[in-house]
Amino acid sequence: MLTSKANTICLLELLREYSDADHIMKMSDIIEKMQLVYNLKIDRRTVYSSIAVLIEMGYDISVFEDNGIGYYLRSREFDPTEIRLISDCVYVNSAIPSHQTEQLVKKLQSLLPKNKRGSYNNITVAHTERKTLNKEVFWNIETIDEAITKRKKIEFTYVKYDFNKKLVPRRDSPYIVSPYGFIVSNEKYYLICNCEDHTDKISQFRMDKITNIKIIDAKSLVPPPDFSMSAYYDSAICMFGGETATVILKCDNYMLEILIDKFGRDMRITPNSDGKTFTAAVNGTIRGMQQWVSNYINACEVLEPLELRNTMVEFIKNNKYGI
Repeated sequence: MLTSKANTICLLELLREYSDADHIMKMSDIIEKMQLVYNLKIDRRTVYSSIAVLIEMGYDISVFEDNGIGYYLRSREFDPTEIRLISDCVYVNSAIPSHQTEQLVKKLQSLLPKNKRGSYNNITVAHTERKTLNKEVFWNIETIDEAITKRKKIEFTYVKYDFNKKLVPRRDSPYIVSPYGFIVSNEKYYLICNCEDHTDKISQFRMDKITNIKIIDAKSLVPPPDFSMSAYYDSAICMFGGETATVILKCDNYMLEILIDKFGRDMRITPNSDGKTFTAAVNGTIRGMQQWVSNYINACEVLEPLELRNTMVEFIKNNKYGI
């Protein structure tokens, strides 16, 4: 049973739930709702004093003297557009399990007044069958954050799908790594780390494929002096690590916006004399560029380095269609 000590908190929750610039609560509305929702009987003086306390605490509340009608919460942590944007990202991210997707969206919508909570029927969402079956994703993130803070290594099982579409371990022994941080790419979370199996290079693991994670009592290796998470993200095309290089591409003109979307505006671009193509210089890993260019094989030609060009030639020769 709530007492009068809860008046101010309940009034704040009432304003959060039911008020905005389009739905200003009159004094009578507030008194009625407090009785209906919280079973609290209050009078005008109690409303005035509670509103004054909330304003003094920093809440941006419009009062009768401002709008001539009543009271509403003028500013919030997020506006409806921001909540919509974040919710859309949660919906389409296949690394977030289905049940956690729904929980997250409900929590996000609870930050808005009831009249602004959308049904989100007008977006294309990642279907349930595309969502990961791994329910440990959020726990993994929390555990890895703790390990990074404590500068400890972690141990985990890395899984894959079998032909029964079940997640099974990739190998019998667990992976032991020194975690450095996370990258979000291709709708997936990746752990960037140094793996004990390959201490001479940076490794990445998909967060939705990590299970049975735990922090172990071993000091984490520090990243190389020249290592940068942002630089690694820029160079690890399609999240393939390894050797990086400057790649010279000859592309059809319609590829210009595609390249800018992928590699940014800092790349060097030179229109060719034929008026139909251009040459671009981009930076990335050899394996990643091979994967990316193969998606645009009819419009994108590798000129340099020769190693990558030869790899692409062999890729084309060895296609599955026997051509």
